[in-house]
Amino acid sequence: MKDLYWQKVWKQFCSHKLGLFALVIVGVFCLVGIYAPILASSRPLVVRFDGEWYFPLFRYLFYTGFYTKLIDIFFNLMMLTFPLFIVVLWLGKKRWFVLLCLVQLLGFAYLVIWPVKDPASDPVKAKERQEQLSKMRQAGEYPTWKFDLSYLNGYAKLNQVLRYQLNKQHHETILHYANEEIGKISTKWEMEQRLLRERRGRNNQLLEQYSPGSPAYERAKASLEYNRDKQKWLERESGELSWRVMPLIRPFHWEDDAGGEQEMNQFLPWWELTRINRKDLVSALIFGVRISLVVGLLAVSLAMAIGIPIGSSAGYYGGKWDIFVCRLLEIWESMPTFFMLLLVVAMTQSKSIFIVITVVGLFGWTSFSRYIRGEFFKQRNLPYVEACRAMGFKDRRIIFTHILPNAIPPVLTLLPFAVMAAITSEAGLSFLGLGEEGSCSWGVLMDEGRAAFPGESYLLWPPAILLTLLLVAIALVGDATRDAIDPKMQK
Repeated sequence: MKDLYWQKVWKQFCSHKLGLFALVIVGVFCLVGIYAPILASSRPLVVRFDGEWYFPLFRYLFYTGFYTKLIDIFFNLMMLTFPLFIVVLWLGKKRWFVLLCLVQLLGFAYLVIWPVKDPASDPVKAKERQEQLSKMRQAGEYPTWKFDLSYLNGYAKLNQVLRYQLNKQHHETILHYANEEIGKISTKWEMEQRLLRERRGRNNQLLEQYSPGSPAYERAKASLEYNRDKQKWLERESGELSWRVMPLIRPFHWEDDAGGEQEMNQFLPWWELTRINRKDLVSALIFGVRISLVVGLLAVSLAMAIGIPIGSSAGYYGGKWDIFVCRLLEIWESMPTFFMLLLVVAMTQSKSIFIVITVVGLFGWTSFSRYIRGEFFKQRNLPYVEACRAMGFKDRRIIFTHILPNAIPPVLTLLPFAVMAAITSEAGLSFLGLGEEGSCSWGVLMDEGRAAFPGESYLLWPPAILLTLLLVAIALVGDATRDAIDPKMQK
């Protein structure tokens, strides 16, 4: 019977065309958030280098030195478990679903406690290199590029070549869009080449100034040979890279420095723009979906974990406990969530996103509690509850096993609107400059656009449009869900 009920609800939901389209939009946002590294990253999915196959994106997927935010590690793990969740939901295996959730949480805890090591690091070779350097210093010798290259493993060499190649390609792309303004802009590649030329010029001056055999002369000579050999090696190896498959949309991770001067933005299309901290804008927009999803889902989950037990007990037992809960709800609802966010952030002097989630959850449970309380008042005197009491069932079993499953469907209509409110609170707080620093939240991006207003106000619109689109889609899903569950709307 329960499966038949949900089939009718889903059929009614599908008849709501606008709501179904909005659900597809929300689903696309969720997929973008989960699989963001495949869409934007500076690490290729696969590449053939020096006669071997490498999979840099997957090797760096759980490395906290590349993905510095724990949210990214959690979602990167979900990239692997998400297909299993879909299969389990399709088969209707509830116990397997709970088991997969446990696996996801335990896997995340394992990656946090025992972080993955950098694939490009080799402690043994690093120690050997330091020992050899000490001997060379004592002998008055200087390291060469060939010497350093001998102590680099495959991923360390590959990272050098990829960085060189990507910066050069990005430089060529920028010049393509700003061809007539070449003299007015300076890309990251051009800045690095300028530093190399300046270093080469200083070393040549030292060679002319000092006589052969002097320490300054030998040091300048070694530096010239080192940079020359490294540059030749990079040019040769970058031309031999093959089967390089980059992420689908952008070749930058949201934490990568895209480089160059900020003035370049006025010559570039919106998909090539950089933020005021010179990080890629489109990559930040893609990874910003994760912030919104985490804030919305965790904050609402915390609110439900608080509100449902309190409302259930108040509606089931009634009496003085119900009066106390009602007065508590009235007092709690008198404290606006957004202003409590401002107060807590000001008192703690912290801008952590988890503070936002906690505050939104602690001050957003009252609506769930009211709905559950009202449903329990309707259900507690029905014949099936009287039958449970007559059979000697304990109150806890009656509440959570029998009444709660029947009281939950009306509460589900609140979920989309609660998620929307949580996302809006985080974005509003970040827009005021009180969001998590160094984050890619859409609110933070809008704050950066506001700070650069009016000179670079175009940085404000992309995150604002995406946020509006997501919130409108969630609201339409909530409206369609309400109509699907309402018996009066069912055909």
